Amino acid sequence: MANVDGPLKGMYKVHPIYTLTTADVPLPDCMYKMKNLHRSKQDTRELTAEDLDRQQEAILAKLASLQAEVEKLSQSQHAPCTRGDQIDSGDHFCDIVINANPSSPPLSALVLCHLLKQQMKIHGSVHVHSSVKSVPARLKELFTGNHEGLRIDYDLAVTIIWKEVPHGASCSMMVSPHKQTAIHGEGSIARYLGRLLKPSYDSTDPATATEIDDWIDVAMLQLLGGNNKEQAAVVRSLNSRLGNRDWLVGSALSLADIVTWSALHQAQQVNSAPNNVKRWLKALNNHEAFQAAQGLVS
Repeated sequence: MANVDGPLKGMYKVHPIYTLTTADVPLPDCMYKMKNLHRSKQDTRELTAEDLDRQQEAILAKLASLQAEVEKLSQSQHAPCTRGDQIDSGDHFCDIVINANPSSPPLSALVLCHLLKQQMKIHGSVHVHSSVKSVPARLKELFTGNHEGLRIDYDLAVTIIWKEVPHGASCSMMVSPHKQTAIHGEGSIARYLGRLLKPSYDSTDPATATEIDDWIDVAMLQLLGGNNKEQAAVVRSLNSRLGNRDWLVGSALSLADIVTWSALHQAQQVNSAPNNVKRWLKALNNHEAFQAAQGLVS
């Protein structure tokens, strides 16, 4: 390669496009003139500072009115529901998303969705997250034939996403995706859905509602979260409780029966259950609301 001692000098000559002179060039006061869109054709007077202030105030007032309308619409479409009568009034549209592990489906939530379907219009859908490799077909078809129309045309929209739920929990629920309100644990989800029923599970006397809550806590903490000794103690307590009654609390099916039934199946305590518990389980399995959930454990 030849050595280059310095920069090349003048490969070719280019004539200048503009020839600058020392004469003064008049410059415009603005880039270009625009027609004033805020003045009518008849109004040819120049705008004063007071006119501009009034126009600005009018624009800000209109923006504030639009912002208030948007916030009102957002609250009416996305505000979380806590009672079934709020849905009846037409003021609320409930949109909930349940994240659950396919290896431990929240059976109580499925039973409650069936009961809610008898009282309101429910839009149901199922999705599979990329964190799980495979999901049984029966879990993908929980809401088959329930996708007609827009979500907003329904009273309650329920979306189940099968995924690996973090923090060791079996499931979690987003009450309002717009506000990102999360509820963790099957027991808490069941309480929320139970309050959407009419009448809600805690609309009875405080003593009965507290007794139902106590059984829910036992089912979640000792049946699902306890060791073998604790699970056996709960099953014995259930057998004793059902010795002279058909239901755990009161004279009819309650949230305590639904959640405890789910916990017994997930804890694999059904086959070895004593006689009174088996009689109670048989009655629940024959109930219409348990048919869909029963298909997931049979």
